[in-house]
Amino acid sequence: MYAKKLELKVNNQERSKMSQCAGYARFVYNYGLSMVNGTQAMTKVNKRAMRS
Repeated sequence: MYAKKLELKVNNQERSKMSQCAGYARFVYNYGLSMVNGTQAMTKVNKRAMRS
């Protein structure tokens, strides 16, 4: 098996747009992750409250 290496030749405007897209994708991922972690924490609290 082999891999092909490709290099994108982008200008400054395209480079800026690509970094903006990557930054937004990171924001959405982190936001979703915090929602999942927050939901898990809430369920743990609710389960403890129901046991008492």
